[in-house]
Amino acid sequence: MKPINVVIVDDNQDSLEILQFFVSELKDFSIVDTCRSGEELIDSVMKNNVELVIADINMPEKNGLEAIKECLVFSPELKFIFVTGYNEFAVEAFDISAVDYIVKPIEKVRLYKALERAKVYLLNEGTEVEGNSVNKRLSVRSNSSFYYIPFEDIIFIEKSGKKCIIYTTKQAVETYENISDIYKQLDRNFYRTHRSYIVNLRMLSHITPKNETYFAYFTNHEKYAHISKLKINEVQELLAQITKP
Repeated sequence: MKPINVVIVDDNQDSLEILQFFVSELKDFSIVDTCRSGEELIDSVMKNNVELVIADINMPEKNGLEAIKECLVFSPELKFIFVTGYNEFAVEAFDISAVDYIVKPIEKVRLYKALERAKVYLLNEGTEVEGNSVNKRLSVRSNSSFYYIPFEDIIFIEKSGKKCIIYTTKQAVETYENISDIYKQLDRNFYRTHRSYIVNLRMLSHITPKNETYFAYFTNHEKYAHISKLKINEVQELLAQITKP
C-alpha cells in the first residue's frame, strides 16, 4: 500500500512539531505539507493530493472547522482528525464526519489510534470502489493491541456496560470503544438493531419474537442479539434487499 498523504495544520509551532514527529515515525503516512492557518490549509488541499488532514480548531481568522468545511466542497472524500485544546467543538466535528477528535495535550498512543482508524476508512473506501467487500476490516483497540477484524468474520457486536464485545467466527474481542464509533466503520451489511447491538445481517439464521423484543440467532453460534420492536420492519426490509440474487 502506498503511504497516505497527510497535511498537518496548527498555529502553535510546538504542537505542529510534535505532530510532525509522531506522524513521521509511521511508514503508512507521508506528510506532504504543514500549515499555520485555515487559509493555508485550504490552499494546500487544493494544490496537493491530500487524503488526510490533522487539524487544530482554534486558529485566528479561519478556524479548523471552517477550513475543513470549505475543503469538503471540492474534496468530499477528504478524511480529517481534529487535535485541539478545547472539547466544546466535538459535536460539530462529528456532525461533519470527523474520523476522530483528540483533546490536547497530544498523546502518542491516542494519536496513533486515530491514524489507524483513518487508515481503515481510506482502505475500505478503496475496496468499495473496486467492488470488493471481502477485504474490509474493522479496526479496534483491545488493551494494548490493535485488532483488524475482517467484516465477514463479525457475527454481531454487543454493548455491555462500558465495553463492547465483538463476536466473531473465531473469538470474542472486548474493547472500550464507543458502539457508535464502531458502527461508523462498518458497511451496509451491518445494522444497529438495538441501542446495544449491531448485527451482521448476512450471518442471521432466524428471528424469534420474545415479549417486547426480538431475538436474532446466528448459524453455528450459541449467543443471540436483540432487535428492538421499532427496528424489526427495517431489519426485514434490509434482509430482503441483501438476499436478492
